[in-house]
Amino acid sequence: MRPLFIKFLIIIYIIILNFNSSLAKEFKYDVRAYNLNVMDINFNIDDEINNKITFSAESVGIVGFFVKVFAKSKVEFNDKSKNTWNYEYRYDKPSTNKYRVNKINFTKEKVLNFETDPPRTEDLTKKIPYNKEDYFGVIDPIFAVKKLFLIDKKNLDCDKKIKVFDGNIFYYLVMKKENVQIDFDSVFSYYKGKLQKCILTYQPISGYIPGDPNTPEQFKVDLYFGIVGDNYFPIYATTKGKKGIRLKMYLDSIQ
Repeated sequence: MRPLFIKFLIIIYIIILNFNSSLAKEFKYDVRAYNLNVMDINFNIDDEINNKITFSAESVGIVGFFVKVFAKSKVEFNDKSKNTWNYEYRYDKPSTNKYRVNKINFTKEKVLNFETDPPRTEDLTKKIPYNKEDYFGVIDPIFAVKKLFLIDKKNLDCDKKIKVFDGNIFYYLVMKKENVQIDFDSVFSYYKGKLQKCILTYQPISGYIPGDPNTPEQFKVDLYFGIVGDNYFPIYATTKGKKGIRLKMYLDSIQ
């Protein structure tokens, strides 16, 4: 999974799950570089009705013309108690016939088992090894954010830290509030008004190779929250991609 997708998948997990609703909702975002649309993102919250959450992303525009990539992720809960659940992520690059599927089974914040197809070929001696304690007190990227990052409009509490496993790397997601507000008005989003800034960072624990360019060992994402309905909701996000290119993501619509 490339660094760009790791970053924006993490952002999307936060965005998807900060919206508190008992009804299924579909959200659409577009990701831009130099004001050009490079990725379309769609996701659907259906956990209260059908016990699942789904997400998909696709490269578009000039980037999609040269390099077509797809990413899909889903969580399915086994019952309404949500004590046991399955997580699956799939990444496809049709031009090279490459794909990756990660599947994990969880119960009560513990990794029961996981599998990767095709099997990884990295030199395990270069990886930071898993520790026994890594498998406990951990949840998948989607359910982790829903459980710990729900924010209502009475208090924008961004000071959070959670442990996550995505089928390859154990890591922390750390979010902190900054005392910064902006007046937001963009042709790329329907939302207009004041936004509050928070900072998201990703801190790997184990399962990664230090210095590997495909692992964002340290990155920073600026998230800007506005009030939608009864909740603060990420309207706009920005981070640096490869070669320092500034990537921006805008909420396009809610259906």
